[in-house]
Amino acid sequence: MKYVVFFSEKDFSSFKIDQSAVLKDWHYAYINSLKILRNFIIEKKPELIIWKHTTKISSELFNNTPELYNTQLLSIISEESLETWQPIHSKHHYLPDSFSTVELLSKIDALLCLNNEEIIESEKAQRGLISNIETLKNYIKEKGEELTWDKNKMIFRENRHSSFIYLLNSGLVKTSRMDQLGKELITGIYRNNELLGLYGFQKDPICPETATTLEATKMYRILYKDFKEILQENPGLSLDLAQHLTDTVSRLKSQLLEMAYASVLKKTSNIILQFADDLQNPDFQGLKISRTDLASIAGISPESFIRSLSCLKKEGIISIKGKNINILNSEKLQHIT
Repeated sequence: MKYVVFFSEKDFSSFKIDQSAVLKDWHYAYINSLKILRNFIIEKKPELIIWKHTTKISSELFNNTPELYNTQLLSIISEESLETWQPIHSKHHYLPDSFSTVELLSKIDALLCLNNEEIIESEKAQRGLISNIETLKNYIKEKGEELTWDKNKMIFRENRHSSFIYLLNSGLVKTSRMDQLGKELITGIYRNNELLGLYGFQKDPICPETATTLEATKMYRILYKDFKEILQENPGLSLDLAQHLTDTVSRLKSQLLEMAYASVLKKTSNIILQFADDLQNPDFQGLKISRTDLASIAGISPESFIRSLSCLKKEGIISIKGKNINILNSEKLQHIT
């Protein structure tokens, strides 16, 4: 949300703000207290402050709120002060107090457009420094839209257009497809710091699967349009992403071979090993995935999966308490055939 602040003892509301081509899409606030202004700057980070107040702008204000150095500042000054007026920083401008409404709105439009141009140039420069996937993830966290979902909420649906790429910050998400008989087939489980939605690079690609939260989840997302621009500006990222997708395909091929030829016990152990890092964390609260979903990932029936868990428990390889599974002997689990 973008703000313009009017700092004055008098009420600025008499100005017809809706006549401004720029301000019609902005929020604006009228403030007459220096303390309130300081708090507002810290919390809301306004794009422009219009200063028509008898309180002079002091260095103390800047020391306490350094955000002001990056904020457009428009001082309304008297005609007598024009010759002695000095800007405090490069974004400090002035307007004589004999201004008309048209002059004020024109100045506001110019400063906000200037600020938008600076932001665009800054974002372009920042996008040009994204050389690998980890840097891309940091960019999505910083610039992306933050979203939260409760458990069992759909993020996107199979066979629908997708306009976003997502990065999980916390929570758990499953992707799935429906077969011709209406049975759900789970295609993947996504956790913290994983990208979701890489389904192509054309405009608005079609989602081949449905994404659903398995627990309360927080994510960030950016538009595919922005993602394509980032790729075009960063050849190194394109190569890193190509390697990431190649590794993903290779891993999926291995999983398909295991699903086709491995024993039921081996499939069950592989699923548990996918969550080994979480399961062996003393602060882990237990898997939030149902036995049915785990069985679907392994490519076996829920009954076979539960029997395999019981077998592994009897051999002392895992322990089971309610929905929680704990690994007792990871070496034996890895060498099950």
